[in-house]
Amino acid sequence: MSRNLLVFGASALSCLFLTSCAGVPTTGPVVPGEGGDGGADPYGGYVRLLPAGPQAGMNPDGLVGSFLKDMGSFEEDHRAARVYMLPDTDDEWSPDGSVKVFSDLDTVDLETEVSDDGLTATVRMRTPLVATIDEDGKYRPGATGTLMDETFTLAREEGDPEGEWRIQSLPDDLILSRLDVERTHRPFNLYYFNREGTSLVPDPIYLPVSTDRLAGRLLARLGEGPTSWLGPAVRSEFPEDARVDVTADSESVVVELYGVGDVDEFRLGAQIAWTLRQIPDVQEFTLAVDGQEVAFAAADGDSADRPRPASEFWNGVGPGALGPQVRAYYSHEGQLWSTSEWDTEVFGDAERVPGPLGAGDVLLERFAVSIDESTVAGITLDGATVVTSAASPNTEVVEVLDDGVFTELSWDIEGNLWVVEEIGEPDGESEQEPSEPPADPETPPSPAPPEPGDSAVWVLRDAQEVVRVDIGGLRDESLVHFRVSRDGARAAAVTEVDGRRSLKVGRVVTDEDGRVSVEDFVPLAGELEEVTEISWRSADQLAVLGRREAGTDQVFLVALDGGTPPSSAGNSVTGLVTISGAPGQPLVAGTDDGNIWISNDRLNWQTAVEGSSPAFPG
Repeated sequence: MSRNLLVFGASALSCLFLTSCAGVPTTGPVVPGEGGDGGADPYGGYVRLLPAGPQAGMNPDGLVGSFLKDMGSFEEDHRAARVYMLPDTDDEWSPDGSVKVFSDLDTVDLETEVSDDGLTATVRMRTPLVATIDEDGKYRPGATGTLMDETFTLAREEGDPEGEWRIQSLPDDLILSRLDVERTHRPFNLYYFNREGTSLVPDPIYLPVSTDRLAGRLLARLGEGPTSWLGPAVRSEFPEDARVDVTADSESVVVELYGVGDVDEFRLGAQIAWTLRQIPDVQEFTLAVDGQEVAFAAADGDSADRPRPASEFWNGVGPGALGPQVRAYYSHEGQLWSTSEWDTEVFGDAERVPGPLGAGDVLLERFAVSIDESTVAGITLDGATVVTSAASPNTEVVEVLDDGVFTELSWDIEGNLWVVEEIGEPDGESEQEPSEPPADPETPPSPAPPEPGDSAVWVLRDAQEVVRVDIGGLRDESLVHFRVSRDGARAAAVTEVDGRRSLKVGRVVTDEDGRVSVEDFVPLAGELEEVTEISWRSADQLAVLGRREAGTDQVFLVALDGGTPPSSAGNSVTGLVTISGAPGQPLVAGTDDGNIWISNDRLNWQTAVEGSSPAFPG
């Protein structure tokens, strides 16, 4: 193969071996509470916990168990948790950082050791780690089998052998059950630009519920910069050393930046506008740079310096990376077709894609259409060659990669084509005869996953320069599926280990020398037992074909915030093999009997036309 390459590289624990195990209370009363910006309730119905408090005569493990339950009360700076502490500990404890998440109190084992004089005790807490929330708000699901192991030191009040036990030292993190996190935290997106500045990229964070104005909190957090996870893949127009002051009321926000210097005011405004779109009550904002209000005349505000966050003015760099009139593409009898009509009565009135690949001059096993819909890439039926052609008449097919076993294609907004290749091969030449192409190109076979480390990912810059992508973090897993996000800042992958598949997302990083890596993969949708296909539905959501334990194959929507459970995208359809989505568009899917289905709502799928492998650009 001739290439111009730049290569570089548990279930709940038992009480075995514990000196003392305690039963831990599992529930507490909840009542409606206040939070957020008023009528619209952006915190989604926050429910306040009524803490029980420490009871007289509690032993050390009982006290720690009750403390863990009451830690889910956030009122008055965690007053409910502080009453379990000695005064000096209360003064020093500042739970403003990270969070560790466990499943529920039934999974917690507590092991207690009391000193010989009976004045101090240590309580060791062990439970499976569900997730962590970093200081910057990034939610990271825990890897299977990871254990939370924390120690609390307790002492008798005033050193009295008959005094009540109180906490003397404890972990710096908040330790919350999954239910407490769902009740006390909410996911939101901050928006930053991809490295090229052509598309906004959502950075999901979890914020604790607060009575402070949500708009002010979000924009103050936006000015601090992206999370440590996404930071290497994006950029912010907020200067690092600038001072950011945010003033918010129920319908408007003022953002003032000082010490800025030269700045792209439109990009600053776009980051603010898209972040504020999550708060429908906010109708306008003002951006002032070094004391001068910035005018955005086309942003539909009552005046140029009062732009509306929801204005179409900001959509040119929106996180979807696709226009509102995007078309869906599919294959039928060796040709490629496209449509933008979603009514099942007229879906079949599609247009054949111009150019040689649309005409079927080269039969394709897989295809992908560029974000601007100008170019089609495909993998030939034998899987050995990647070809491209313009989606216009009188153009030629170009072989861009050959002599390989290629399995996946996807495009980013910069016109870069991402290709997955199986490279593993036993020593020596295989004597096996090459397999015949499938008799029915509408239903390509599903090959077995490659061995761990036997996949390579290539990125063809402008579909020409070929760069090998470092995916070293997946070297011990079989790479089943890989899709770059349309903004080019992230990539979703399905991997397999010991027969079990998992979904994850990594960030895309390009260094100063042009080397590309996809790194720090974060697991998603651990509730899904099997994942057979993925697609980027939007910049912050995946469409996933899979199933839950003992369930049937169906389409799920998976948020990238890490903590929101997968939601069903409608009733199960027999024989689904492919899925694709795009922002603001219905889902499209292909079945193994050569039919295409569409879903315009969250309940029902409808068959639309004969064909296979329906896909939106990307």
